[in-house]
Amino acid sequence: MIRKSIPLNTARLLWAQCGGFCQNPECNEYLFRLIDEDMVSLANVAHIIGHGSSGPRSDHELAEHINKDGVENLVMLCLGCHKVIDELEQKFSVEEIISWKFSHANKIAGLFEIPSIRDENTLLKDINDLLDENAAIFREYGPYSENVLSGMGGDGLRVWRSRCLNTILPNNQRIIQIIEKNKRNFPYPWDIYSQMLLYKMHVDAFQDNCLSNNKINDYKLFPRSFDYLVKTKLNIPSEPPQIVAREELEYRFNQVNTFIERFLSNHDRIARLQELNRGTMLVDLKDGNALKVFVTNTYYFTDYTLDRVLEVDPAINAIICSSPAGQYSESAKTCCIEKGIGLFMLGEFMGAIRHNGENYLNFLLRADSEARSVGLKRILKNIQPPARICVYAFGSFLRRRVYRDVDLLIVYEGVANIAAVKNFESLLFSEVQKQFGQPDITVASTEEFSNLKLKYNNLTQVYP
Repeated sequence: MIRKSIPLNTARLLWAQCGGFCQNPECNEYLFRLIDEDMVSLANVAHIIGHGSSGPRSDHELAEHINKDGVENLVMLCLGCHKVIDELEQKFSVEEIISWKFSHANKIAGLFEIPSIRDENTLLKDINDLLDENAAIFREYGPYSENVLSGMGGDGLRVWRSRCLNTILPNNQRIIQIIEKNKRNFPYPWDIYSQMLLYKMHVDAFQDNCLSNNKINDYKLFPRSFDYLVKTKLNIPSEPPQIVAREELEYRFNQVNTFIERFLSNHDRIARLQELNRGTMLVDLKDGNALKVFVTNTYYFTDYTLDRVLEVDPAINAIICSSPAGQYSESAKTCCIEKGIGLFMLGEFMGAIRHNGENYLNFLLRADSEARSVGLKRILKNIQPPARICVYAFGSFLRRRVYRDVDLLIVYEGVANIAAVKNFESLLFSEVQKQFGQPDITVASTEEFSNLKLKYNNLTQVYP
């Protein structure tokens, strides 16, 4: 049976209650870890009373009377604590875990206790300070900052992700809470509250993009009118929103142009770059082919974005997502491959133009292939295979950006404990499916392995 996912608003509330930390009071681990340029989520939404008749604590008297996927039955834990409370369920009662949750939520709320403010200038100064801090971080480390673009998304991008989590998201929530709590202290209707509602739409979308896999297709951008209204009321000189918007677009365009020129102008497969109009260029390759390339600064490129691009110019051959902080959806990539259009991050484009056909359209960076191997190795290390077992990965999973399944080969030496191998295969299937999608697992003896012939010679050992 496929269990339904946790509703988005429920996940938002859980994040607000946990503040980004494990709710086990003996742990309180931060639920994100930065390793080089990668951010790893350690967050697990755990059921206090498990599903079914055999789930953890499912024999509790409340089991038949609660919504198992409701926020009252969910707690935010790190991976380790989730595993511990479920495997040692007798040592962790329903009542104890609920007490963890409410005690933790109260501590988080206490850290950000919102004062009652009756003087509008005082309130607006508090809000403006938070807005200015966010703006400074965005200018210095945001997706179109020199820090991010100059390093192809290395240290600058890591800092941006970190600042989003530890500063921008908490600041956003505090701004909303200050206005919400104090809205009855000012005449109705209050213009600050009306503008804050637009700002809240941006905050929710931004939080979803930072914390969850539910990326927002039509991402609500920061409403400049909110910042302008706050500063105007405080008599702080500020450009009107429409002027700021034009200047920002010009800045982004110039930054992207510089970025593209820096990395493509000296590419050994490119003969000439020619700008056709804003956002579109002609790339002449040294093999005689030419590509009409659209460069987008969209935060998250989706099927919807693709449709809009093709409405403007159906003759586009390739699309580059220009900022290392941007992304594209898997469905948009698949759709582009089907249409014969290349959809790439800049680094992918630089590698893809060395190839033709499927190798071009579905190009996978070596670093991404290696990251997939590392992910498999991490899974295998955690589940501890039986003795005298080797595991290999191969196929499109290690060759293509979009793959159909994850091809894995389990090789056992000598006379195998069939039950142990089968149990390991089942566990490996489950864990790989969670992280990478549908596995296709083959089990073979060392003798069978020695006679195995693969169409593509990319067999990679991932265990031991």
